[in-house]
Amino acid sequence: MRKYAFFHTALSALLALLALATSVHAENFPTISPQKLPEPLQAQWARDRPELGRYGHCAAAFDSQIDGAKMVWSCAIYVRLSAQGERLAMKLCGERAALLKVKSPCMLVVEP
Repeated sequence: MRKYAFFHTALSALLALLALATSVHAENFPTISPQKLPEPLQAQWARDRPELGRYGHCAAAFDSQIDGAKMVWSCAIYVRLSAQGERLAMKLCGERAALLKVKSPCMLVVEP
């Protein structure tokens, strides 16, 4: 009987973890492909991409294709969940965009 109690407890714990994992999902943030970024941001993407790892994300906002003062770039690296990386990158991007008075919305950089 103890053997079944152990399996029941283990199964309950596994189901609870699965429910938690499925409830943590990515939000529907606007996205942009790296090819559609201005050239300076494409270069930044090329430098940061290898460091992102499995769950890291970058976000960008830009009001100009050539004026670097009107571009925002932020990345979330070393995060444990992809959704956490997305939220953090978007939060940092939004804060920097407000500081630099960039009016366009932040977008997650997503490879096709």
